[in-house]
Amino acid sequence: MDALHSMPASIAILLLSPDLMVSSRIAGLAAAIPATVEVLGPTAPSPRGGPFQVIIVDLQAGSRTAGALVERAKGFRDAQLASGGDRAAIVAFGPHVAVDRLAEAAEAGADLVVSRGELLGALPAVVERVRSAVSEGSADGSA
Repeated sequence: MDALHSMPASIAILLLSPDLMVSSRIAGLAAAIPATVEVLGPTAPSPRGGPFQVIIVDLQAGSRTAGALVERAKGFRDAQLASGGDRAAIVAFGPHVAVDRLAEAAEAGADLVVSRGELLGALPAVVERVRSAVSEGSADGSA
């Protein structure tokens, strides 16, 4: 592979979700990337693994606002950057009918916001799309 397209053999995904059904589906779909998935529930203080290339945020996680959920993901990303790691891409997802929550996540700085159906129907494509956007500096949340 050339330097432009060199990717690790497997990537690490951090999934912020309390939903065990969604978590297991994403973990199963991630095998096609290939990727490992660490699931972090709403009460866990911080992930065990890393560095992560992608952080996926479930916008249906409890009573928090979409903005607060994205801010939590940005905190993990910023901590990873501060320790010398690469910038993780943040993907937020929720029901397609939750238009306000999806818009709020985009405004809060998620790199990509997709419907639950899009994420679960095409996880490898979504991960590739957001990672390409972040590496090219064209994602919404890029500085």
